[in-house]
Amino acid sequence: MGLEVFPVTPRVWCVRRRSYLTCSYVVQAPVGIVLVDAGMDSEGRDIERALARAFRAAPADVRAILLTHWHNDHAAGARAIQEKSSAKIYYHAGDQAELTRTTASRGVRGWLAERVPELGPLVLLKGLLGEAVPRAVAAHRLISDGDTVEGDFAAICTPGHTPGHVSFFYGPERILFAGDALAVIGSRVRFMSRPVTLDLTEARRSMVRCLERPIEHLCPGHRMPLSTDVPGRCSELLERLKTEAPWPLFG
Repeated sequence: MGLEVFPVTPRVWCVRRRSYLTCSYVVQAPVGIVLVDAGMDSEGRDIERALARAFRAAPADVRAILLTHWHNDHAAGARAIQEKSSAKIYYHAGDQAELTRTTASRGVRGWLAERVPELGPLVLLKGLLGEAVPRAVAAHRLISDGDTVEGDFAAICTPGHTPGHVSFFYGPERILFAGDALAVIGSRVRFMSRPVTLDLTEARRSMVRCLERPIEHLCPGHRMPLSTDVPGRCSELLERLKTEAPWPLFG
């Protein structure tokens, strides 16, 4: 499976698939266990292994799942974990159609999507072909910019990668769960790849809104979390954004 499970802090662990360098997170919050994204395995096995490894917990212990956006490499496991836990699901209305499968492809596209394996970059292709997550997941609550959910997670609406993309700032540890609003490449905070950024103008605004937070740990949706000189690295990119430098092709 190529699954890696490792701590960002003692109470926040990363769940990372090597095949696509995709990251979800397990947080032992005061209210209970909260997931930020739910892995790219639609059976939820990535998250199950991470729960056991990080906190000797099971899916039934999950209190809530915060979804940054609908793409399968981040949201595929949400329904499976919800069924085993009755966890509350939070996401933005901008991605509701894909997360509830209202937009799901029919005919040949739908048939092909069902047959694409959940391996590496193919998991993104599976979602794009199907135009929806593999299993519909309804929101307990649709979140808006500035909402605080499950006690300490502040929602930052960060459209650009998808219309309903949301990042979450976890105040107690000053952690930004950026989803695909920001990238970390070689210990530097970077742009996301241009081909997967639908709206560059909105995405720039979203990056600024994230980078203005007092971040001590940056947890992106891909590659690796960043915990070294995070304020300095964020300031570097914020200054670059102010110059209106062109969006790099690959971040």
